Amino acid sequence: MLKEVSPKEKKTLLKFGKHLRELRLAKGLTQEKLNFKADLSKNAVGLIERGEINCSILTLEALAQGLDISLKKLIDFE
Repeated sequence: MLKEVSPKEKKTLLKFGKHLRELRLAKGLTQEKLNFKADLSKNAVGLIERGEINCSILTLEALAQGLDISLKKLIDFE
């Protein structure tokens, strides 16, 4: 069974999702294109951007590579 996220955790997921969306759009990528470049499932980026899933460090690394940015830049969303 999946653990429900607290309101505070949901806020963090939404903030990261917004940051990811901004980075993706700045690179001129669609969600589909970033999914492909990061070798993720076809709906992964949308789920992350909407704060619906908490992604792993491996997914974060794949996203950073797909965006051609450092992992540090990807996770610097405060």
